[in-house]
Order: sequence, then C-alpha cells, then structure tokens
Amino acid sequence: MKFKQGLFWKGYITVYVEGDRPENFLNRCIEADIPIWDVKRINEKKMELKLHLKHVSKVKKIRRRLGYKLTFKAKHGLPFLLAHLKFRKPLVIGVALCLFFIFLLSNIVMQVKIVGVTPETEYKIQQRLDHYGLKEGIFKFSLRNIDDMERNITNELKDVMWIGIEEKGTTYIVHGVEKSLVHLDDNQKPQHLIASKEGEITQMYVESGQPMVKVNQHVNKGDILVSGIIGQTENEEEDKDNNKNENVNQQQVHAKGKVFAETWYTTETIVPLKYKHDTLTGDKDQQYKMKFGKVKVPIWDIFEPDYENKYEEVEEKPLYFLNFKLPFTIEKKTIHESERIKGERTEKEAVQEGIEQAKRELKKHIGFDSEIIDVKILQQSKENDKVKLNLYFIVKENIAVAQPINQGD
Repeated sequence: MKFKQGLFWKGYITVYVEGDRPENFLNRCIEADIPIWDVKRINEKKMELKLHLKHVSKVKKIRRRLGYKLTFKAKHGLPFLLAHLKFRKPLVIGVALCLFFIFLLSNIVMQVKIVGVTPETEYKIQQRLDHYGLKEGIFKFSLRNIDDMERNITNELKDVMWIGIEEKGTTYIVHGVEKSLVHLDDNQKPQHLIASKEGEITQMYVESGQPMVKVNQHVNKGDILVSGIIGQTENEEEDKDNNKNENVNQQQVHAKGKVFAETWYTTETIVPLKYKHDTLTGDKDQQYKMKFGKVKVPIWDIFEPDYENKYEEVEEKPLYFLNFKLPFTIEKKTIHESERIKGERTEKEAVQEGIEQAKRELKKHIGFDSEIIDVKILQQSKENDKVKLNLYFIVKENIAVAQPINQGD
C-alpha cells in the first residue's frame, strides 16, 4: 500500500488504544483520512495499531473528543533516531569527524612506487612525475589525466620504452620498461641488417657483422647492408705443383650497427592565404564541483572568469571511502583563455608556411636521429586564395633494420 512506502524516512509509531469499544476510535480515524495498519486486538477494551508520525496531532484530537486512552508503545524511523542523537552530541561529532577523515585519507595519494627500472631511470621518472603533479600528499581528483601522463613521460624520456601507471587504492604503482633492457638471447640471435627503404648510402657505423655495401652505393628495399654471416678463406701451398687447398670457415653473428642513407619523400600541402585560428594565451582558471547524477554543487571558484574567448576541458574524478567507489564524483573544469588570430599571408609567406607544415608532418614518420637535408618545390599553384605545393624532401636517416637468419641459410 502506498501509505506504507518510506516509513523509515517519515517515521511511524506503535500505539495502544484503550476504552469501551475501541473499534469506534478506528472508525473515526478512517473518517478523518488517517492511515492505520497492523491492527491487533489485545482484549475487549484494548487494541494495538500503527500510524504515521505526522498524524499524531490528529489522533490526539480524536482521543480528547471520544475519551479513549492512548499509549505510545514504540517509535520507529529516522526522525526519532535524529532526535535521540541530539542528546549525544559528542558521540555524533566524534563519529562524523572519524568518517570525514577516513573519506579524506581515502582520496589522498599516500605512496608512489616506481618499479621495473634502474635507480638512474627511476630518478628521471620521479622528476617527471613531480612535474605532472603525481606525488604523495595531493588529492587524487586534482591529478591530470593518467593516460596523458603515461604518454608524455614515455615521449620525454629516451631511455624508456613504456610507462604504465596503476592505481591501487591510495597507492600509485609506476611500471617502466627501459629500451636498453633487451633479453640476452635476443642479442645473441644471428641476424642481418637489411634496407628498410630505397636510398643512397652516406655513412656506416658497423659494430658487428660483414658490411655488404659501401658509401655512395644505391640500395633497394630488402638489400642486405650488413651480413650476419662472416666468411674467411685461407689458402695454403700443399706441394710444388702450386695446388691450392681452399678452407672456408663461416660464422653466424648478430649483425649490429647503423647505416645512414639519403632517402626521398614527396608530399602535397595546401595553405590558405587568409587564415583564422585560436591560440591559448596561457591564462587559465580551474573550477571544482561535486556531482551526483545530474546535480552539481560548486566547491571551489563559483564564478567563471571573464574571458572573451575560452576553451574548456572537463574531467570527472571518482571519490572513494576506503576502497569503495562512492556514487558521486568531483568534476574538474579547466577554463583556458584563448585569442582568435586573423590575418593574411603573401604567396611567399604561404609557401614558407607550407614547407614548415610539411616538415613537421614528415618528422612524425621518421626516426629521432634522422635529418631533413633539403627540400625542393616540384610544383606550385594558386587557386581560390590557396597555395598548393608539391614538395620533394631529401632525408638522411638510418635505414638498417634487423632480419633474423634462418638455420638453413
């Protein structure tokens, strides 16, 4: 029945009704639209029933009019519990503070552990973690995005191949894999160094293996640059008839080194003469809100900054009590001030901008030790206030890649 829904939150009372024919009292309650339930007869002049706390004043009026005796047997629900706690304020304050500090400590970074790397690399990683704000004693919801942090640190540290950050309660475990830590067996496996692409050899640095090409030699993709099979021929005189005995010794090794070559790329780029783009000025403001479903309650910095143009980033961070995720989150909104830049380029400036754009894009696809030697414009045209360029790049890069040697070779 609907009137029995939410009894704990509203509060209800168990009542004894005493007097002649207590059924009359029940009938008057029903006539007054007072819900009653769990009615029990104790004896001919006494009955037990339950009713809502909010209807107690109406019931008392009926009692005074009819002359019945009411005895409140038991009180149930949150209103009575809160009233009872008023008389135990020190206990309530102590429990509340205890829960608050547990909640607070559950959302603070207590420990950051770095595993899987040498002490030297661990120090470098620790410096980057401090730079990005992952350190002991800060609130978890104030951290940057973990995926971005992993990617940035991996790109910034050349000695690190991979970084993974794992959250375990209030502890963050940072796993690292170093580029230099290659399994010993992999360094001992026989292999050739072959050309990854077509090019003209400019420099060779061979640590082990037999060079098969020379500087200024043109090679095609797949050609062997450094062989992992070393052969040695010894000739000895056996008799006066000048007969030669050829003894061939071959040894398979792990070819290692770098072979730099001039390689060639062509690309097409289009640059508008009239441009318009937004750039960040560096000023920013951060706001924090408590979010429960669609309801948001401001916590810090209620008013938004007066930026004419702005760019917003919104992140949601969960809150915890011990290891339990709570149903509400902290919403962190970062508001960046942006500036809209408009202008026009000359055709010469557009050509230079197109070359720089193409260089930036090309550098994403070549190695960090590669170098763009020269760039030439194959074709240039202007149409609809746009400059179209076909560019030819000459790049110096390491084209040597490993190819395992099969036992049958």
